[in-house]
Amino acid sequence: MKTPIVVLLSLLSLSAFAEVDLDKGVAKYLECAACHGDQAQGNAELKAPALSHLQPVYIVRQLQNFATGVRTGEPGSPAWQMAQAVQGWTDIFDKRNVAVAIAKFNPRQQKQTLAGSAANGQKNYNNLCAGCHGKNAEGKNVLHAPALAGSQDWYLLAQIRHFQSGSRGSHNDDQLGAQMQAMSNLLDDWSLLDVIAYINSQPLN
Repeated sequence: MKTPIVVLLSLLSLSAFAEVDLDKGVAKYLECAACHGDQAQGNAELKAPALSHLQPVYIVRQLQNFATGVRTGEPGSPAWQMAQAVQGWTDIFDKRNVAVAIAKFNPRQQKQTLAGSAANGQKNYNNLCAGCHGKNAEGKNVLHAPALAGSQDWYLLAQIRHFQSGSRGSHNDDQLGAQMQAMSNLLDDWSLLDVIAYINSQPLN
């Protein structure tokens, strides 16, 4: 049975998207499509991740983080470019509209491009990741934890490396990122590749 606080957080997550303008979201997404693809499938050449598998609540939070400087990177880096791209996105409804528009796209199963053993990664994933990101990497809205199934493995590796180095998750207003820093540093190089391979093997929901 869910505890009262979990129920409350679930309701808040749902109510935030009770009223959205899908047409405005589709139009707003055109600003994103040049990098992330017309179906939010991502673009490896531009180091732009797939978005179509992500929950709207997570997309909104990341847009907020980029727009407010909570999430950024070295000049010229993909994260820095993203922060520049959403400067001026001050209207929360713009973010919610585009997040729901992205959710209308069909996510794609991603090919494995990195070395790693899914069989070896399952135990570490279950012990370190499943509590927040779900047994099958489907994500958990109530924890604002994104779905990982459907992510490109190269993107997962890059982001976990950012958490490990402290270039992501160190801002005072990124408490969830700080949690990821702590968890990501429990994995050595080979264990990390195995966990990513396991995530990559999970079917899309």
